Amino acid sequence: MWFFGKGRFVREASGMKKLMAHLDQGYEKMTSLFGRFNAQLNQDLEYLPLALAKLDLDGAIQELNKGWEELTGYPYRNGIYRSHAGFFHPEDRPRWQEALSQLRSEPKGSWRQLQLRCLMPSGERRWLEVKLRRNPQGFMVSLDDATHQVHQQQQLAARHRSLRNLVDGLPMMIYRCRNNRHWTMEYVSEGAVRLTGYLPEQLVDSQDVTFDSLIFPDDQEAVWSAVQIGLNQRLPFQVDYRLICANGQLKVVHERGSGIYANNGEVLGIEGMIMEVQQSI
Repeated sequence: MWFFGKGRFVREASGMKKLMAHLDQGYEKMTSLFGRFNAQLNQDLEYLPLALAKLDLDGAIQELNKGWEELTGYPYRNGIYRSHAGFFHPEDRPRWQEALSQLRSEPKGSWRQLQLRCLMPSGERRWLEVKLRRNPQGFMVSLDDATHQVHQQQQLAARHRSLRNLVDGLPMMIYRCRNNRHWTMEYVSEGAVRLTGYLPEQLVDSQDVTFDSLIFPDDQEAVWSAVQIGLNQRLPFQVDYRLICANGQLKVVHERGSGIYANNGEVLGIEGMIMEVQQSI
């Protein structure tokens, strides 16, 4: 507790004594300390390498730091007291408004994370990683440039689509499965429809049918043995067998595959291809 003391010396028969009066100044002292602390905190936030804004409950900007100006390209005067939604791409504003609406009815400290496009003064569109947190007065929002990251994600997604289209167009079934007696499928290409008559989603995780049940019963043990020999030797395997299609027809197929291994040699799965090698029986 903080005190303020004021006094004087008095002379008595026994000698000099100090007479003091003490006043409790805890409240005033703490108010002063918190004032200086808040001023220092605001100054530190101003120069953080991060764009920050304080919003009211309607989403209007009440405070900005230097990082916000540097990231968005808009000066302070163009941002203060405006709706923050106005700085986002029109197609992204509904998602922003939805996040605000949800957080208004949630406890203080609740937050959302979004990727939104910002419209720069130059006309450039920049992707931002937006973190929005509810506080007693409204919201705190932090922004970070995610343009490079989003472009990388988009390029990777485009490559995956291209590869998937290529794989799905092959006259064969590409697969990845677990090494168990059911050959539980984790991935199956669209070639499964032409080969087996089943959709990929019917085969993945044995949703409707296990792949081992499609192998002609007399061939099941030979297939298991050929695959296990290849896995044990860590070599590719190949095997021919009869496949029972969804319509009951038999097809002679050729399968080639190899194991997927962990660093310790454990078999994590199998990947390969299966194609028809002669007319249906």
